[in-house]
Amino acid sequence: MTRLLTLNLQHGVLGATGTVATADELAGTLASARAEAPDVVALQEVDRGQPRSGDIDQARTVADALGLPHLRFAAAIEGDVRAARRAPARSGEHQGPAYGVAIASRYPVLAWFVRPLPVPARDEPRVLLAAVLAAPHGPLTVACTHLSTLPGVALAQLRRVRASVTRLGAPALLAGDLNLRPPLVRSVTRGWHRAEALTFPVHSPDRQIDHLLLTPGRGARTLVGARSLPLPVSDHRGLAAEVR
Repeated sequence: MTRLLTLNLQHGVLGATGTVATADELAGTLASARAEAPDVVALQEVDRGQPRSGDIDQARTVADALGLPHLRFAAAIEGDVRAARRAPARSGEHQGPAYGVAIASRYPVLAWFVRPLPVPARDEPRVLLAAVLAAPHGPLTVACTHLSTLPGVALAQLRRVRASVTRLGAPALLAGDLNLRPPLVRSVTRGWHRAEALTFPVHSPDRQIDHLLLTPGRGARTLVGARSLPLPVSDHRGLAAEVR
């Protein structure tokens, strides 16, 4: 069994005050997530070295707080997000301020990949991060992304993501804030296993836009135990499940 959690971090905004968490505050908001003991965490809307969030590495803070030693980050935006929102000149790790997605894992990373996603000229840059993990029962691919808020664009991006993830081989898990409700997600990922729980908004969720999806294929694996986790950070709930 592999325990999974996906969370749109909203760059560490605290629900009670609307302020951005310090590193200590961010670690402190994760008590219920620690109780879940996740083996893999997928994060979206993550700041690294951003002035608005105190220049901290939020992905590393979360990974350390949850005891996950293996971390990969992919920038969707480089530079100060309060200025120009520009896509990175190249995929992968970046020096200096960045904003994007991350995967933290208890298992070693065998290989990892980054792919920019197509966006309209005035839309926010988007990126897909995938890591092949040395899970106890064999390699497991985990992909993390944050899709456009424009449904038509998000659907096109999801088709691109599906093609990329399936090429990495089964079993593969897709995690993230897809900004799409379940019927639209099902239309693109027919036959995939899905974790179902309401995730947005955090206090009285009435929709699911955060998703965990598992490709069908070898080993008869499935997703079980789906549940949403309200945390003191973010306007989204976390979504947790297990691969069995």
